[in-house]
Amino acid sequence: AAHTMDANPPGRKERFFTGVRRERKTRRAVKIMDRISRILIATGGAATILAVLFIFFFLLYVVLPLFGGGSLEESGAAPVDAAASRGRILAAGADEYRLLAWLLLEDGFLEVYRVDTGDRVLRRRLYPGRKLTAAALAEGSGDAVFGFADGSVALGRIRFRSRLFEPDRVPAGFPRPAPGDLADYRGGLVQWTPGHQLRWLKPELDLEKPADCGLREPVLRLDLTMKPSGPVFAAVTAGGSVVVEEARRRENWITGETSVEMRGGRLTLSEPGETPPPRHVLLSALGTYLYLAWEDGTLLRYDVSDLARPRSAERVRLLRDRGGRTRPDLRVTAMRFLAGKTTLLVGDSSGRVRAWFPARPADAGTVDGVVLVNGHEIPGPPSPVAGFAPSRRSRLVAVTHADGRVRLLHVTTEALVAAIRTGDGAPRATILTPKEDGLLLLAGRRILSYTLDAKYPEVTFASLFGPVWYEGYAKPLLKWQSTGDTDDYEPKLSLVPLVFGTLKAAFYSLLFGLPVAILAAVFSSEFLHPRVRSRIKPVIEIMAGLPSVVLGFLAALVLAPFVERVVTTVLTAFLLVPASFLLGAHLWQLLPRPWEARLRRLRPAAICVALLLGLRVAAVLGPAAESRLFGGDLKSWLSSRAGPGWGGWFLLLLPVSALVVAVLFTRVLGLSDRLRRATAHLGRAACARIDLAKFLGLSCAVVLLAAAVAHLLQALGLDPRGTVMGTYVQRNALVVGFVMGFAIIPLVYTLSEDALSAVPDHLRSASLGAGATPWQTAVRIVVPTAMSGLFSAAMIGLGRAVGETMIVLMAAGNTPILDGNVFNGFRTLSANLATELPEAVVNSAHYRTLFLAALVLFLMTFVVNTVAEAVRLRFRRRAFEL
Repeated sequence: AAHTMDANPPGRKERFFTGVRRERKTRRAVKIMDRISRILIATGGAATILAVLFIFFFLLYVVLPLFGGGSLEESGAAPVDAAASRGRILAAGADEYRLLAWLLLEDGFLEVYRVDTGDRVLRRRLYPGRKLTAAALAEGSGDAVFGFADGSVALGRIRFRSRLFEPDRVPAGFPRPAPGDLADYRGGLVQWTPGHQLRWLKPELDLEKPADCGLREPVLRLDLTMKPSGPVFAAVTAGGSVVVEEARRRENWITGETSVEMRGGRLTLSEPGETPPPRHVLLSALGTYLYLAWEDGTLLRYDVSDLARPRSAERVRLLRDRGGRTRPDLRVTAMRFLAGKTTLLVGDSSGRVRAWFPARPADAGTVDGVVLVNGHEIPGPPSPVAGFAPSRRSRLVAVTHADGRVRLLHVTTEALVAAIRTGDGAPRATILTPKEDGLLLLAGRRILSYTLDAKYPEVTFASLFGPVWYEGYAKPLLKWQSTGDTDDYEPKLSLVPLVFGTLKAAFYSLLFGLPVAILAAVFSSEFLHPRVRSRIKPVIEIMAGLPSVVLGFLAALVLAPFVERVVTTVLTAFLLVPASFLLGAHLWQLLPRPWEARLRRLRPAAICVALLLGLRVAAVLGPAAESRLFGGDLKSWLSSRAGPGWGGWFLLLLPVSALVVAVLFTRVLGLSDRLRRATAHLGRAACARIDLAKFLGLSCAVVLLAAAVAHLLQALGLDPRGTVMGTYVQRNALVVGFVMGFAIIPLVYTLSEDALSAVPDHLRSASLGAGATPWQTAVRIVVPTAMSGLFSAAMIGLGRAVGETMIVLMAAGNTPILDGNVFNGFRTLSANLATELPEAVVNSAHYRTLFLAALVLFLMTFVVNTVAEAVRLRFRRRAFEL
């Protein structure tokens, strides 16, 4: 040792057994590059973590406002004229800028007040000489109907008109208030707009002459709705007469005069004992249904779509709960329609609010197939409901109570947005402003003004992940439908169908791609010649570079129509191709050993031949299977549910039966070990024949077991249609699973093959030296050792399937439905983001819910990766013990 140290002092070159001389002292350049590499690697890792955290917190920043409550803050209180605080208010409204509010009093006067000061800017009697007894306004349009003591009815319009003037074109004498101030002018207000224009806002009245409807009694209650052909109104008189009339305007093209024709007639109440007139009369949108309600909760619904022949359709007890129980001590205290005039709000003396709307269940039992369902029931304070002020824009409604409380509710989600309490009892008038940004209350002798910020009441945890009873449906649903064709549309923002679609796409893609990729990796790693493997593996890796949009295009325009034409053949091929591979393997064993050694190089060609034969047999047996199992037409069998369901069960149970038979033969009954011991003394050819006979016998057992269980399930009245089978849609989960499986195969194959190749060769050598066959070595030694890598490959394939966008966007039908049918489409979270995010209004509930969908996708991937890493480490520890 001393001689060696002396012979090789520090700094001198040393000769190693490899023959390469190196200096024992590391060069400074190497140290510098090593330090730079460490810094770059650490910086890259930290930057990756920070980027992921930034994405997470940005998504959280956009999503969190969805779950913040609304606010209602008082912005002013102004005294009003004493006349406005007396008598009954028939109708009330406000302009969209929250500057003016109007009241229609029972003495027939229309009074307009400034919201900021309470000053009256207009007082006008609508119909001098006639006593006004009732009035009603159509939703959103300003059209109105007025009823009088002599039984006549008049149509009109009450609305605000806004005119803008440029500063250099203001008429002479027009007031010019200071910026931020208001000026009275001819019954209206003048103010500067943010665009430096003068706005003149004033109420506009358009009153028509009263018309005779054949009534000789005072009109007590009215309701009005607008049809494309004209207004339709319903009236109830003091004597209990009910009329529904459609008004049609005709203009004389010579004189220019407009006349109104009434068309309709009276209704005879179905219950002669109901002597008091109805307390509430309501006419649905387009004049389809007429609702007459009494204080005790009795409601009669009439079908008045044909005014010449109205029909009594249904009698409902409004105050019963969902269990069918009715409290006789309760009274109906308020009724009003929500936006759209479909959902009927009912307030009672206990403070509870119920929402009723028509639905069409299968067992309706009414003349028109429609029944009223109690979709929502919202409890309240122990004070009777005094009135409703619904929004024109959404499902928001202001509910006033007799004790002065005012609650803002979102009916669909049953969420309480905000609540206040006045000290003057129930407000005499409640107005929710047209833009849904303010609330006006006439309480005592004051106009109270509130600024409203409702936030996002249509989104709650319950509505996102639980069933919600939407308008027009017979039961609560999990549904995604973010847009509609009308302004009063009720958005449906459940994420469950999208999460289900994401999992459905991942499941079917892994069901096809995972076995193919892993088995191909086992074959190429353990049985393929290294020279052939070195050529095949790069080719498969190149397949991973195919763009998703190309695969989606091929799936949507080529594969989907082809599969639709030969769907039974495709399903048969999924069963026969693996069977043909197994049969070919057993036939290969029958070859004599010299022949098998000579033909070993032709094994890949034999595999291709087995594949082609399986496809050919499937093409021949497919139509026969369709005729035998599905009555000759699979798509008709799926959609009409005609014929027995055992064919579908048989097809579904074949893979399950194969697994059950294999477990019974090998594990439960132990027949595999017994057969191996019994044939240990036989030669190779005899064992091969026995293996072939075993394969054929077990195949027959699989078919018989599947057929027996299928007939048993049919005898029990079970049908696979409606669950994993259903109506055939061209772009469905079967097509997507095949194409996405094809997309993930290269990735999973490459990672699996690398993991299998990394298993030390001494483990293989030890197993082969102990007498195990190459297949036994691969299954019992190599695969368990590489299980951590195989599991990681599977999880990466799952992540690829979960995040895939273009394939599912083009080939899945893009329908957000909650359906397990393999022949139907779906929509995933990623496809939904690609479809709707470019068109979503920034910072709207829809916009933020889409970001919530992105956050859910992020968390799903995070959870999957975390679980995968934990399982991988466990497998790695087990492999290390080997």
